[in-house]
Amino acid sequence: MACSSLLLAAALTFASAQPAPPPPASSLAGSAAPTGVTGLREALDAAWALSPAARSADSRRAQLQAREGAASSWINGSPSAALAQRSDRFNNNGGLREYEAELELPIWSPGVRAATQRELAALRLGFEPQQGLARLKLAAELRETAASVAVALTERDLAERKYSEALALAQDVERRVKAGDSARVDGLQAQSLAQQAASGREQAQQALTRLHNQWLALTGLAAVPSLDEALPSANPLMGPEHPALQAAQARVQAAQAALELSETDRRDPMSVGVGITRERSAFGAASENSVRLALKIPFGTDSRNAPRIAAARAELDAAQAELDATRRQLQAELASALAGLDAARRTQASMAERARLGQEVQVLVAKAYRLGESDLPTRLRADSEKFEADLSLARARVGLQRAISQLNQALGLLP
Repeated sequence: MACSSLLLAAALTFASAQPAPPPPASSLAGSAAPTGVTGLREALDAAWALSPAARSADSRRAQLQAREGAASSWINGSPSAALAQRSDRFNNNGGLREYEAELELPIWSPGVRAATQRELAALRLGFEPQQGLARLKLAAELRETAASVAVALTERDLAERKYSEALALAQDVERRVKAGDSARVDGLQAQSLAQQAASGREQAQQALTRLHNQWLALTGLAAVPSLDEALPSANPLMGPEHPALQAAQARVQAAQAALELSETDRRDPMSVGVGITRERSAFGAASENSVRLALKIPFGTDSRNAPRIAAARAELDAAQAELDATRRQLQAELASALAGLDAARRTQASMAERARLGQEVQVLVAKAYRLGESDLPTRLRADSEKFEADLSLARARVGLQRAISQLNQALGLLP
């Protein structure tokens, strides 16, 4: 008796010493937190603001704008200046002096500037689809993290309930042991199960805290919104507006423009030179000035052009193959998401029936135990079955919401 009393007192002390669990994610989302998160859309906006793609977007746009500005200029590159002097002072020193200054300007070869501008236009058109695809990938990570938090929160809440029920049962068994209605081994077993439930609660709380920290690192927000996305249309189909398809098509267009530029730009830039020369033939002779115009036309050879054109064709082939692979992958993901949604619905219905049956069995066994018509092991088995059934149902409910999110993800829809 004394040993059982001490164990019960230790369990009660352990319960009072445990830290209060954090509020559920749903209450966090609805509270007046400084983060102000009301749903996945706001969380996605917060996570996107922290992402490398978003933080470098303005600089990348500026880079494209600068390249477009350079392509609109009538010179193809940076001008260069040359200064030269010729003299005979180191041999016969007859007074020969010559000074020359020249400015050389690279100019576009025929058709190259227009091809360059078309390539830059293709890159600009492909920039936003790439940003959309990056945002969609971030949404997938966000949805999965929110679903994991929802599962961990459910497990923590049920573990808390299991501990409370185990502690109440241990107190009831202790009273029975004191009254002589139950054996001492029943009291010890009940106390052991209470300690086991306390350990399970602590583990569930640690898992929830770890996932909350992951969410904080991803979004910079403390509150986790509930996973409550709406179903898409009755017959969801993957349309051409899917960000992954748009990004793949933009890569094909950029590769085609790059190939066109490689086939047009078959020589190094031509250059026009303007020079001024001032010379004197001997001491006492008058100085003469002259102007020189020069046009430099490099020749294009296969050693220069063939590797560049072959590389551009390889990039185009790879981009087209990637577009075909993206179409196949998206169709497979959509089929898997639809099948997962059907399976999640069936699982939830099955788990709901299991929970209903477990509830009925637990009520009957608990009543029989109070009347002395059932033993403690039977009562513990019924409680355990009821807990597992409730846990499976809660997981199935989150699983259905996760399946809906995965379907929206497969369709390219943001929260």
